[in-house]
Amino acid sequence: MKKQLWYCKVRKSKGNPITVIDLDTNKETHTDCIEMRNVNIRMRFNNAKAGAKASGATTVLEVWRK
Repeated sequence: MKKQLWYCKVRKSKGNPITVIDLDTNKETHTDCIEMRNVNIRMRFNNAKAGAKASGATTVLEVWRK
């Protein structure tokens, strides 16, 4: 399991501005809250690609199971 997460300000008015991409299935979901346990995380400036970059994000949080 590996996911990328970022804040999408365009979705703020819809109440679900957190975008989550499941990198195993390429499925995109949107939420207002996310909670995960027993994971490793990495965040690096200018690591955004594809949908994240198109939505204006420059930095995404990468999360994967320990």
